[in-house]
Amino acid sequence: MPTHRLLHAVLTLPLALVVPACVDPVAQSLYQPAPVAAAPRWTDRAPRLVTATTADGLMLSGWFWAPADGNRDLLVFLPGRAGNRDTAARQAEPLAAGGRGVLVASYRGYGPNPGTASEQGLYRDGAAFARLARTLQPSGKLYLFGDTLGAAVALATAADGGVPVDGVVTLGAFDRYASFAPAVVRPLYANAFDNVAAIRRVKVPVLIMHGRKDQAVPFAAAEKLRAAAGGTAIVAPIDGEAYHAIDLRYVAPTVWRALDEMGRMATRSNESAAAP
Repeated sequence: MPTHRLLHAVLTLPLALVVPACVDPVAQSLYQPAPVAAAPRWTDRAPRLVTATTADGLMLSGWFWAPADGNRDLLVFLPGRAGNRDTAARQAEPLAAGGRGVLVASYRGYGPNPGTASEQGLYRDGAAFARLARTLQPSGKLYLFGDTLGAAVALATAADGGVPVDGVVTLGAFDRYASFAPAVVRPLYANAFDNVAAIRRVKVPVLIMHGRKDQAVPFAAAEKLRAAAGGTAIVAPIDGEAYHAIDLRYVAPTVWRALDEMGRMATRSNESAAAP
């Protein structure tokens, strides 16, 4: 049965949100790392610092909420282009509510991490945190959540298949970076961060969340990604004053409902494949 029909029952979108206005992610340079500042303050249970090692030998720090309260699944959160591990963790904290497992990735050159950000570098970083996730939580389902630029990392990681995952969620994903980058820099990114090409190679379900009023990445990008996925993806429109920066408190329950359904789909598929 097509993915969109299996997930339909668990999605309650469109959502009516009131959140801060968007920040144009291409107003300045593509990468906007920030140094870490004061130690984060957590709303509920505190995560612990962990380290992922990339294929090219960099050691990157991130935050980890271990699954609790009978949960076994783990979500790797891949942040957008700005901030550091701490700002990413504060953004992702609502996804860890109720004892859910969340591993927050952080890229090279961001915060205290060594190296310099680049497209291929970010892909290596995403793969490193996916490998770390399997080390931290060998059992249970593994999912990826990519926010804006992080959506490109999530899709590339899932498409690569080096670490099998059970589903992907994107938020505010562009189709191709060059399609909405400022004209003055567009030639520099002609072949960069091509999410259309990546999603064509993703074999697991993908939930594409996108604000209808997104002023940075037009909603049409979500439909282009859905079409390119060839039946493995659905679009979850976010209505109301939901621009580009969305408070995850509003969508975390819906995200986990969709992921739980993806996990059940994967289990049924595996059982069918194993049946004589």
